[in-house]
Amino acid sequence: MDKAQENRIARILTVVMAVGIVAAILLFIALRDELFALAQGWPGGPAAFLICLGLAGALGMFISVAAWLFHIWPDRAPWQLRLHPAIRHAITAIGGTAAVLSTVFLIGALPTRARNPRGCEELSCWLESHEPGSWVWGLVSLGVASWLASLVLAYLFASDPAGRWAALIPEALIGAGLAVLFTVLTLSLRYEDAYSDLAHEWPGGPRLFLIVAGALVSLGVGGAVWAWTHRRRLPTWGTLPLVLAGVAVTVAALSVLIAAVPPRRYPGPYLCDEGFYCALDQTHDQAGLIVGLGWLALPITAALIGYAAFRAAKRTR
Repeated sequence: MDKAQENRIARILTVVMAVGIVAAILLFIALRDELFALAQGWPGGPAAFLICLGLAGALGMFISVAAWLFHIWPDRAPWQLRLHPAIRHAITAIGGTAAVLSTVFLIGALPTRARNPRGCEELSCWLESHEPGSWVWGLVSLGVASWLASLVLAYLFASDPAGRWAALIPEALIGAGLAVLFTVLTLSLRYEDAYSDLAHEWPGGPRLFLIVAGALVSLGVGGAVWAWTHRRRLPTWGTLPLVLAGVAVTVAALSVLIAAVPPRRYPGPYLCDEGFYCALDQTHDQAGLIVGLGWLALPITAALIGYAAFRAAKRTR
């Protein structure tokens, strides 16, 4: 297959995906009431319903992408699979529809920080009122299953057949990075009120609590990087725990900073009823400044760590 054919396929798939996304959004709006009934009556409850949506989305992505990769790179796969064009297009349509619909439905199930779940009639509000946190399982299943599917595709269609396992390293690193990002966002939403209570009980109050959190983000990253770059000097059993500890500190501290960010449609301290920033604004006059100091501590600490590392490297030369 030459470059012109690959570009033509890419343009076709782009147009199909754009149309599919618009159609999925419209279908989600039209089937809102049916989703209520389906989530309520699903075996295992709404959490199992969202998990199945996530798995269906990942499976649809896998089969649609695999069908085209077998067509584009038939010589890379460990076995030959020739599909009739009609079958390939049908697989792409079914898989792409499942992937897009599942993703749009899961996005529609995300909680809205700007609205009271008891005051609206959308799917996200119903889930937040009756099954709080169930949306997490849907996104986890979609993310994990999609990452595993990408690993399988990277292994099957590696450019070097002798280095199939080596081809998994970039995918594994990307998956680890996305997992860290998703964990941060999940913690910031799930434990927002717990962070708020801890901040008001912290010695020095929320101001010092957020400054410490901002500093810990940079310290955690710096500690993990230091342990990894000095892995040859450290014992084998010591490197991995230090790296994981640095990542854990960074994830926890960054989730605190994100949880303290005001929602997009913040009604003010007198009309809000929950959330980290709401409680902070109700008890302190300069809530925005306090949150800003926490975020400002992150680059300042990072700059100090970078300066210390530069001086240490200069002394060892």
